[in-house]
Amino acid sequence: MHCRLPSLASLLALGLGLLSPASAFYIPSLGPQAFRPGDRVPLNVNRVYSEHVPLPFAYYDLPFVCRPSDLQRPWLNIGEVLRGDRIASSDYELTMGTNSSCQVLCTHPMTPEANLEAERFVRQGYLIEWIVDKLPGATVYLTHRPGEEERRKSYQPGFPIGSYSKDTGETLLNNHVSMNVLYETRGESRRIVGFEVFAKSIKNSSGDCPNLNDSSAQPLVVGSLDKVTYSYSVQWIEDNSVHWNHRWDRYLSVTKPQVHWYAIFNSAVIIILLSCVVAVILMRMLNRDLTVFNEEEFRDDIEETSGWKLLHGDVFRPPRYGGLLAPLLGTTVQVMYTFIATVALGMLGILSPSYRGGLLTTGIVLFLLLGSAAGYYAGHLYRTWGGLNWFKNAVMTATLVPMFLMSIQLVLNVFLWYRSSSAAMPFSTIMLLFVLWLLVELPLTLLGGWFGFKRPPYSEPSRTNAIPRPIPPQPKYLRSLLGVVLAGALPFSVIFIELFFVLKSIWQDSFYYEYGFTLIVGLLLSLTVCETTVIMVWLSLNTGHHRWWWRAFTYGASSSVYIFAYSVFFYFTRLRAGMPDVAGFVPTLTFFVHSLLIAAVYALCTGSMGFFAAYFFVRRIYGRVKTS
Repeated sequence: MHCRLPSLASLLALGLGLLSPASAFYIPSLGPQAFRPGDRVPLNVNRVYSEHVPLPFAYYDLPFVCRPSDLQRPWLNIGEVLRGDRIASSDYELTMGTNSSCQVLCTHPMTPEANLEAERFVRQGYLIEWIVDKLPGATVYLTHRPGEEERRKSYQPGFPIGSYSKDTGETLLNNHVSMNVLYETRGESRRIVGFEVFAKSIKNSSGDCPNLNDSSAQPLVVGSLDKVTYSYSVQWIEDNSVHWNHRWDRYLSVTKPQVHWYAIFNSAVIIILLSCVVAVILMRMLNRDLTVFNEEEFRDDIEETSGWKLLHGDVFRPPRYGGLLAPLLGTTVQVMYTFIATVALGMLGILSPSYRGGLLTTGIVLFLLLGSAAGYYAGHLYRTWGGLNWFKNAVMTATLVPMFLMSIQLVLNVFLWYRSSSAAMPFSTIMLLFVLWLLVELPLTLLGGWFGFKRPPYSEPSRTNAIPRPIPPQPKYLRSLLGVVLAGALPFSVIFIELFFVLKSIWQDSFYYEYGFTLIVGLLLSLTVCETTVIMVWLSLNTGHHRWWWRAFTYGASSSVYIFAYSVFFYFTRLRAGMPDVAGFVPTLTFFVHSLLIAAVYALCTGSMGFFAAYFFVRRIYGRVKTS
């Protein structure tokens, strides 16, 4: 598990081969659903969410919406539950091919509390998510690109609950929706290729359908309403220019690929500079030192000096708290393998946005099944460092990181339950995750830990002295805090552009589908972390600091500090931008706790990459030192 990575050119070539257009993203195993004229098309409601407040809510938990008399809820996978989905049936009647100019859904009574809730949700910019044939209802945008004569249609998932005017101070509630359902014709059947929703606020006290063509109609102002009449209209539009396999194009055509290529070019420049520095260290300084040190007539003079060459008897001394480091490294291998496998499935189209919750579900399943890899690596390192109790090490590997993350999430879950957010995990989901961990991951980790412990330990290239060499005072640039700041700057500069899109997909519910770019940037990040850690560890060894194990891990994980700092910046510049009056304790706590967990998982991954790269580097250079 060292960092022997492909060259930059091969990575770019691989990425170009793997990058496929958005039109290729659909689930190959699930075919299209065909409808015939007159068939009823179900419309399901899901949740409401805001791009500014990280707290989703179930649609039917809103006190000012219409609930069906016969409420049905389909089965949800783990990923859907964890992302806050709460899909349910509705009374909206959609019949294939049958247009409806206007139809009343219901007249809902409004209490003072319901008025306040409606006003709060509108002012916080909440959007409604409806689903027809697995397509979310979308707000339509027309964009014009250079060189194109016609404007291109693109979709933004969701549509607003209402609108708020800062000038007048009025909060308007949308109580009428016009739905355009686009379909393509295949013989006698039809396939849905688009679902557009246009929401409108119109005052209606009669309980009947409003006059939609009345330009003088007043909007529905929230505040002192005693009832609200909800209505809708449906129009079926044949659009054979969009095929079913390409129907997600309009949802996924927002991001400009030039931005990603700029990020990759920026990363490539950094990689080239770092590689030059590493080449200078390996090909000039190390070769010169080794040549001089291995000459018998010069060895006595060198013993009176300082440097990395004199640490051959101490550099492989087992690390302090190795029983903690080994489980961390093993779990990180598990996380990294999960990430690689998930990205690979994403590039195959299996984890497209049409597979709701697929990314989280697949990640959880792969993480559980890869517990054997965590136990194996942790057990092997644990034995190499002189550990004796393999069972304790395996249990710690299976427990330490998952239970730490789960404990923090459960504490946060109490606050989410209090706010009745759909982001709160139900008790049944918590028990399911615990059972899966107990019956799947724990046994596999124990099995892998046993095999890893039975494997012969690594044979270090030099013997360890009985008495450790004292560590001289370290220069300022290698002291803990400053060294971390320096080591983390370059890896962060590699990913900060792509990080924006990742955070946007997490917190602002935009679809992230560019797994090819993710793979390239991830490989470039790995190479940067490995080279940066090697440089920092070599500088530490050259100053006589032979306890490099935890330092290598810390240097590799150091860019996580920048990740968290960038998340804070994202919070104030994107989530809170323009909406300073909607902050709350629970939304703020949710954002910062999740950001801290993301930074922690990132730190584990990059810290382990740096550790294995440094381990490989140290074994290689001290393997060339003649000690007798």
